[in-house]
Amino acid sequence: MKKLIVFVIALGVGALVCAWLLARKGARTRIQRHLWQPFYNRASGLYDLLDSLTLGWLPRLRRPALDALPAPPARVLEVGIGSGRLHVQLAEHYDAAGLDLAPGMVDYTRRRLAKRGLVSDLRQGSVTAIPWPDATFDAVVSTFASSAFPDAQAAVSEMARVLKPGGKVIIVDAGDALDGNRIAWLLARAWEAIGDYMRDERPYMQAAGLVDITRRDYGPWNCVHITVGAKPGRL
Repeated sequence: MKKLIVFVIALGVGALVCAWLLARKGARTRIQRHLWQPFYNRASGLYDLLDSLTLGWLPRLRRPALDALPAPPARVLEVGIGSGRLHVQLAEHYDAAGLDLAPGMVDYTRRRLAKRGLVSDLRQGSVTAIPWPDATFDAVVSTFASSAFPDAQAAVSEMARVLKPGGKVIIVDAGDALDGNRIAWLLARAWEAIGDYMRDERPYMQAAGLVDITRRDYGPWNCVHITVGAKPGRL
């Protein structure tokens, strides 16, 4: 454990320098556009393999998002479906829909669902222009995707727009821990160094008109959090 902590600290210190340089040049958006978006689109199978190599960590970290969903049956939109591992679970129990910016991820998820005899309304598009009408979904969920959204306010506002009154926006992502521990802080700076945005989603939810907003930190060093907000009204 001591060696792991030393490694994380060293990684974080190096990442701080990179993050500082990148921030000065305004490079995060360019990294997302020119590195990560092409990777997600063209290497969906490799991304899925990397996901599987986490030895069950990612499914466990996503689990709170499932626990926060309304009881089936409900209409649920997942934003940032990736290779579809979580989306399979959604399609098994809900009237599911999914959105991803990368066409390759949409195609990969569609094939994954088809192998299991599952269906979902999958679409390629941006979270800042969600291609569904107002008040369509009982819940909108996003796990480990919001840190790639350059415009967090536009993204959360769009999620709120497509919610029915009483519906919930559920976001899981990495970031700084509320307890201020330095390991989580260093990890967050490392993620920033490779182009991600580390945020507290609560102010964005509040600005989008959501209420009953809660946040809970969990995972190693509390470096992951789940934030939930509800649209005023009743389902």
